Amino acid sequence: MTGDHDAARMTGGPTPRTAGGTGRRIGARPASGIAWEPAWTWGPPERQPRSLWSRPGPYHPVPAWVTRLTSYPDDRTPRVVVSSYAGTRVVLDLRDGRVIGAPDERPNASVCAPVRIDGERMIVSGGVAGHLQLSDLASGRPRWRRWCGDIRSLATATLAGRPVAVLAGSAPQLQIWSLAANRGDRLAVVRAGTGRVAALAATNLGDDVVVALGGTTGRITLWRLSVTNGTGSGVRIASLGEYGFEAPGLVSTLEFVWWQGRPVLLGAAGRLARAWEAAGGSPLGPSFAGHGGAVNAVAVGRYGARPVVWSSDDATVRAWLPETGGQVGEAFHYPYEAALTSMTVAEIDGGPMLVSGDAAGLVWVWDPERPYPFHRAGSRRIGSGLAGVGPAGCGAAGCGTADPASDVAASGPESDPAASGGDRVRLAGTTRDGRPVVLAGGADGVVRGFAGPDGAEVPVPDTTAWRDGVRRAPASVAGLPDAPVLVPGSHPTLARVTPDGVDLWDPATGEYLGLVGPLPTGTPASAGRLGPMASTRVDGVWTLLFAAGSTVHRADIAAGTPVVAWHGHTRPIHAIATAELDGVPVGLTAAGDDTVRLWDLRSGRGLGVVLAGHGGAAYAVAGATVDGRALVFGAGRSGLVRGVDVTELLRTDPPPAAGPDGTGGGGADTSWAESPEPTLMLTATGPVRSLAVVRSGWDSWLVVADGALLLWCPVVDDRQPRWTSELGAPVTGLVALPGLLVAAAGDGLVAYRPAAPPGGPPGGRRIGAG
Repeated sequence: MTGDHDAARMTGGPTPRTAGGTGRRIGARPASGIAWEPAWTWGPPERQPRSLWSRPGPYHPVPAWVTRLTSYPDDRTPRVVVSSYAGTRVVLDLRDGRVIGAPDERPNASVCAPVRIDGERMIVSGGVAGHLQLSDLASGRPRWRRWCGDIRSLATATLAGRPVAVLAGSAPQLQIWSLAANRGDRLAVVRAGTGRVAALAATNLGDDVVVALGGTTGRITLWRLSVTNGTGSGVRIASLGEYGFEAPGLVSTLEFVWWQGRPVLLGAAGRLARAWEAAGGSPLGPSFAGHGGAVNAVAVGRYGARPVVWSSDDATVRAWLPETGGQVGEAFHYPYEAALTSMTVAEIDGGPMLVSGDAAGLVWVWDPERPYPFHRAGSRRIGSGLAGVGPAGCGAAGCGTADPASDVAASGPESDPAASGGDRVRLAGTTRDGRPVVLAGGADGVVRGFAGPDGAEVPVPDTTAWRDGVRRAPASVAGLPDAPVLVPGSHPTLARVTPDGVDLWDPATGEYLGLVGPLPTGTPASAGRLGPMASTRVDGVWTLLFAAGSTVHRADIAAGTPVVAWHGHTRPIHAIATAELDGVPVGLTAAGDDTVRLWDLRSGRGLGVVLAGHGGAAYAVAGATVDGRALVFGAGRSGLVRGVDVTELLRTDPPPAAGPDGTGGGGADTSWAESPEPTLMLTATGPVRSLAVVRSGWDSWLVVADGALLLWCPVVDDRQPRWTSELGAPVTGLVALPGLLVAAAGDGLVAYRPAAPPGGPPGGRRIGAG
């Protein structure tokens, strides 16, 4: 990836600058409000963070298991037909992810191909149910349907100027059908060899058609179809030869393409891929044997300025030269558990882009020069948990880490989000004079404020000269800055560790809020360190949450208020967040025991585990109310980002329970309700340590930091494409304000705003709605 690989400290810098138009975009900006663009940046002039590009994707047009991708241009708009294992088929606009049409596939079609009839793009499809069907690509409306028997392979071509479909079942015979807008007619049934047909491809050769058939033993036969009379009512077939792979196996894919100005046939069997001359069948070179699994797709494109053949198996995509059988560049590795199942090449903005589908139903459009989400072999992803990873970030509303050594035994060496909380930027959002303000606290101990819409720097109240008329501002602890440190949360505060505890101020007014202390022995603050902390207001009372190992401590910020310990986690807490969900102020904690827990801040009760299974440790948590539903999002070591609807959990009164000290409440995990079922939102390529939920008009977006990239996922509408933005440095923190998201990256900040006015209210997937 491009960019600075050091998560350096945020030092002094200039006022923000507007950053409109700095990112490269694939295609025109959609009009549906799904795109986000840079609004302003802040940082040192020589190392100002950059927003390199933004692009839509991945798309999720089918429920699961993309079986085939077929790309084609239509009025200069790149589109792809996406087929799924269940016969679902949609046409996808690759510029913005819009579903153009969904052909009516009542025959339960398993194979399809686009065809142009009288200048109009259509789709012809068939399946084992025995029907051949022609449908409109745009509307999905079927034109006609004819019985033809078992269909397992299908290709389209032009025979004597007439569009035709060539069909094959498992038996070695071909059906040739003429295609018209209002009807289809079988021209001929011809025998082609003796073995079972596993794959089929067709191309034009003058007025004739060349058909390639792949079998189950690695053999490929070429056949030439021509008309027997001037009307084209009869078809003659002639054999053009037979050839095969070095190692026998099922031919998994065949494709006719143009290579260096001539038609060639690409094929794959087992782990081998190869190219042959379409005329004559002589091999262009030796087989390509670089894959470690069965090849499932082949296509022609470019790697930089060099023409190459692309092939894929369930884990990698590789480029190679058919004349030599040698690999070009490094392999691109697919990082997800859902296997890579298909691939094609589409021309987008004058360049060949790779389009990949996987077993989860996702469709990715990617450039080998910027191959997200694929990894180059041997590369180290920034923030991915691989070797060489620098300091990582903090959650949307809570930052910090527990003792690094205390969680290694439970989750491995990469479970510690950062070596210390002092070398990261802490972000929070607040309001001042009715306008949103972003607060950023750096490692230099200075907290800066930025007006949300335009990024103009605003002063943060000076708290170093505070006097209460009774005692002076307490002395700072050695090793910590004199300036207060930012504590994120739904109502952030400024904190400074003192020998007596933690002094807190309101960052909006500079008002002194009180002293939290004395602190229990063993808390990070008692040892002169600030661990995971968050602050909020509960019924008008300022409240501070902070962690000590696996224990959550709560203190109402008022003189004489005791510090209360909450128990439930069994491993150190990595992140704390506060939110108001469905009108209830809550605390959220993510810990090394692989769980996210929910705490009711009014009653003081622990509501139990709401998310689990983060690959050994949970690192980030965020909460938001979306369309009246209380949602919690969590992520961690595995890269899985999930959401859960806790609305009913918050609305149900739990039975009375004794706290850990024998008194009522006290934050004990009452375990009174069964955890709601989570929804998988997306999977990042490595451990996730920063989350935020941002709202723009009707739309709410879950934003995930994946190394130096931001992944934008619509919370409600699963028909919208996700959005990917690349920055020039690793993202170490996120904060969301209405219509604005700010990311800490490298030595500065990058703010994003919606690129277009939002559309109407969304519909579709809802968390917890099944």
